[in-house]
Amino acid sequence: MTTEDDNLQQCRLLIEEKVRWGDSSQWQNQDFEALSERIFAETGVSLSVSTLKRIWGKVRYDSAPTATTLNTLAQFVGYDNWREFRKQPVLIAEETAPSLPVQNAPVPVFRPYAIRWPWVVGVFVVLGLVGIWAFQKRAKPLHIGEVTFSSRPVAKGLPNTVLFQYDATDSNADSVFIQQSWNPKLRFRVDKDGHQYASTYFYPGYFRAKLVLNDSIVKEHDLYIKTDGWLGTINRDSIPVYFPDKQIRRNGAIELTETDLTEQGIIFQKSVPKTSLHYVQPLGELSGSTFGFETEVKSTFNRFDAVCQHVGIMILCSKGMHFLQLSRKGCVGELNLSFNGTHISGKTTDLSAFGVDFSDWVTVRCEVKDKLAKVFVNEKLAYEGRFQEDAGKIVGLRYYFQGTGAVKSARFYDDQINAVLL
Repeated sequence: MTTEDDNLQQCRLLIEEKVRWGDSSQWQNQDFEALSERIFAETGVSLSVSTLKRIWGKVRYDSAPTATTLNTLAQFVGYDNWREFRKQPVLIAEETAPSLPVQNAPVPVFRPYAIRWPWVVGVFVVLGLVGIWAFQKRAKPLHIGEVTFSSRPVAKGLPNTVLFQYDATDSNADSVFIQQSWNPKLRFRVDKDGHQYASTYFYPGYFRAKLVLNDSIVKEHDLYIKTDGWLGTINRDSIPVYFPDKQIRRNGAIELTETDLTEQGIIFQKSVPKTSLHYVQPLGELSGSTFGFETEVKSTFNRFDAVCQHVGIMILCSKGMHFLQLSRKGCVGELNLSFNGTHISGKTTDLSAFGVDFSDWVTVRCEVKDKLAKVFVNEKLAYEGRFQEDAGKIVGLRYYFQGTGAVKSARFYDDQINAVLL
């Protein structure tokens, strides 16, 4: 009989196979940070690092995972929800015994199992010895002394090269890495005896750069990659396409058009690209836990893959982010909201007020006071709820579009600050 633990184990195995990051027993905190970001990118729901560690048994936790957590994990591996995932057979490795001979049938003299068995034993012995050797090598304690780590951007705008200064010579580490952010794919091996490394950042944001010795993060610091005014991008895994402020400023709005994209070789019939509009600049001591924000936004493309016209608004904070999402009315079941680790899914919450008609500008207003968030869409209360974690200070703003979109106004404010971005 299949138990819930069997289903959860099967889901973990599918996730490990999908990400291909090696043995999960060796995963470090940065791996769970990367997994959290990847799950959010694909499902729109952000599971916290602590939640993922509980799922993988890294942190003791006696309660069962929530329905939201299970549904999100199932969606990440290709199922609609946890209920659909549970319908699939759980593949449990079992030893298969040789079948009995049919009555009166001749019994062959050749016995492959008897011949293979010594080889199987030998392979396991060798693997065991190799495993012991590898464990002993890995288990060498890491000793560090006066280790230093700092950085500075060399330019204004994007892309931007950052010069890292480091000193890891006062350690017994076998390997030294510099990691740009949460993403372990952006980890680069450096010379242990060296002191400088240059790394290029292609997107703006507020990052947490890391110095990694062997597989341990020993130093971290904040790194702020700012935009020069507004910046448009065609988002790609490789180098993005950039559109500077003066190119996308039209008739009092910030806008990416179909002409902008087709001139860059985009063929919408093949694939509708994801695009963004960024404004990443200091906004004073504006708290991400108590602030006001209002904007006018519009999706301007609704063909091919973009029929739902998803629009995302991300408020970047020094300790996290808030995320709002809009779409056409018929697609609200696919929407998600997030307030610094508190996640709301359109599959389990009525987000119908976030379904809009993009033939005109859509007004969005977000009021947050002492971690209580209220969101108004076209002056109608669309959501109200609390979040728990401090978001730090607000450091920027980012819009996501399917194809093309525009922003007519954007403003942050509190009792003392009125930051008009557009």
